[in-house]
Amino acid sequence: MSATVSDPLLQLVWYSTAALLVLTLLLLVLALVMHKERDKRNLHRKTATEQWTPLLFSWIYDTEQTEGPLPSLDAAGFGVVVQLWLQLEQTVRGSASERLADLAQRLGFVPVMHQWLDSFDNEKKLTAIMTLGLVQDKKAFAKLMPYVIDSRTLFSLVAARSLLSIDPWLGLPVVLSQLHREDWSVSRLAGLLVRLPSELVVRALTESAERATVKELGRLIKLMSLLSPLDCQPLVLLALEKYPDQMELMTTACSSAISPDLLPALRLLHNSPHWQVRVQLAKALGRLGSKEDVPLLLILLQDKSWWVRYRAAQSLLQLPDVSAQEQQHWLQLDDPFARDILHQVLDETERMKRTAWTG
Repeated sequence: MSATVSDPLLQLVWYSTAALLVLTLLLLVLALVMHKERDKRNLHRKTATEQWTPLLFSWIYDTEQTEGPLPSLDAAGFGVVVQLWLQLEQTVRGSASERLADLAQRLGFVPVMHQWLDSFDNEKKLTAIMTLGLVQDKKAFAKLMPYVIDSRTLFSLVAARSLLSIDPWLGLPVVLSQLHREDWSVSRLAGLLVRLPSELVVRALTESAERATVKELGRLIKLMSLLSPLDCQPLVLLALEKYPDQMELMTTACSSAISPDLLPALRLLHNSPHWQVRVQLAKALGRLGSKEDVPLLLILLQDKSWWVRYRAAQSLLQLPDVSAQEQQHWLQLDDPFARDILHQVLDETERMKRTAWTG
């Protein structure tokens, strides 16, 4: 009975061992094939890079090169050349960029990029979005618009840049419609808009401010402040007049104010319930104010918040035409906290002056 039972078991073990050996051999063959394919791709990449890198550079700097025949380009080298082209295109401007765009047309980039845009390969799709924008293919504008609202930050930003490159006047409203996106930092937005015509950007941002939410208006002020600080002042005034109770927006408005014309609206914030707003107000008065603002700064000097008192003291001492006698008078105020903070700021100022002299 035991021999009868053992025979099937031995057969099972034998077949299992044989199957494992076959699978191991198959995996080994597969690994060898993959290794060979990788080496083949690397060789193609190296060959294409060595052949096309000098050609791309000569295409930019040697006008005679643009008239000669181009080397044949197979499918294996196409993606490599596209990546080389993209890297070089993003480092040049003007006529050099125009010559590279002409090269892309001659190499047939555009129809292939439209195919890549419809593919399921995200790397190809992203490459297509970038390339179609850089060659300013107007036929691609409508196809690129949905990518601006893509939840993937990289895709949406690359698509936004491409739309602005293809047609700034049509693309800017589309880009600004995504102003609410938290994953689009203000600095990134500024990077997208900095090369556009100034009058176009100022007009578009100003119009957007009229219908913006509180959060969007704050981002618009920061954005305009980076791109054109003087043109930002109407937006600051709009915020001061329309949303004086919004703490975060008011701190942004105060820190972005650079025009003395805003002082009447700024001064109304001295009764704000938010100490953060009063801090920024004190700083703004020191930056923009005059001796007319001394009484208001003296009120802020007696604020319950240490930071408000500190900034008020700094602003008082940096106001124009403030005499030493006036400073001594302030040091005699009844409020001990006001006197202490003034002494502290005066001591800091003296130390900084001594350090500057000795340095």
